[in-house]
Amino acid sequence: MHFDETAYRKLRTDIYGFAYRRLGDHTASEDVVQDSFVRLAHYAPDTVRNVGAMLRRIARNLIVDHARLGLRRAEDVPASEIEIPSEQPSQEHAMLQRERMNTVSGIIAAMPRQRREVFILRRLHGLSAKDVAAQLDISPSAVDAHVARAVLSLHRAMASQDESA
Repeated sequence: MHFDETAYRKLRTDIYGFAYRRLGDHTASEDVVQDSFVRLAHYAPDTVRNVGAMLRRIARNLIVDHARLGLRRAEDVPASEIEIPSEQPSQEHAMLQRERMNTVSGIIAAMPRQRREVFILRRLHGLSAKDVAAQLDISPSAVDAHVARAVLSLHRAMASQDESA
């Protein structure tokens, strides 16, 4: 069996499209195309009258084999061996979060009293700048300045700690 480059490209494109429409997977479709041509090469010359039809038949059989293999693999795994990921954070993740919270708490505790109070009321309790200003008897622009400085010190302290780790 011999065909030129143009015929090969057309047949390859046709078989790839055929396989991809059924499998929806580029890699598996490429495998089907390659295996189809390999199997076609095993036929004796002049025994195949319609090469395109034979390639489609070979590809269809390979696709069925692929589907059967996938089902068999899914059936081979007992339900007791399937690990379902937990929605709970891992112990390592929880420990890292606790350490981070302790670090942030320490940074906030080290801030000047008024900056700390403004930051906690504004960012942690969610009060408006106007409410915080009224409660602490300062201006709303002072509230914004304290929050900005608090956030800046948090970022700097966390960055320096990340560098040293």
